Amino acid sequence: MGDIIIEETNHRAFAMTLANFFMLVASIAIFIYGYMKGNKLYFTMGILAAIVFAIGFVAAISQALKEKKLLIISMDGINDCSSIGAGFGFISYKDIKEFVIIRHYKTETIGIILENRKEFISKLAHPTWKLAKRNLYLKQPAIQIHTELAKDMEPEDILTLLQKRLRDYKRLYE
Repeated sequence: MGDIIIEETNHRAFAMTLANFFMLVASIAIFIYGYMKGNKLYFTMGILAAIVFAIGFVAAISQALKEKKLLIISMDGINDCSSIGAGFGFISYKDIKEFVIIRHYKTETIGIILENRKEFISKLAHPTWKLAKRNLYLKQPAIQIHTELAKDMEPEDILTLLQKRLRDYKRLYE
């Protein structure tokens, strides 16, 4: 079995694309107004703004078309690449005890219960270490995978995939 890649939706890039498009249309309208009235200030400002927003629009489209990985589920572990939170990186199945769904207000995240919490947290980089310590202080699992931006998948589906891979790993190596 190969790796399962769960992609992240990019709402911010889509919003920036729309904003740049509307600003481009507005700057073209200013350019046309300046041309029709013979006002050189509006004409030049419209041209300059149209050039800036056209470049921004093209850049925003290229960002919106990029595929961002949220989570990579392999046979050896999971790789958290999320842009929300810290993105904990690779977490081996040998360090994982189980997965649980945590409900925060209106969102759901997947919490990872670790076998040896202190040892794992001591290996983390400083920003992720602080985030894990904060989660423990709030009486939550140290590591949480934010799945609200998963493209075409619900947290329960991701949880099922993670639990299946964890069971397979434990059956093979323990």
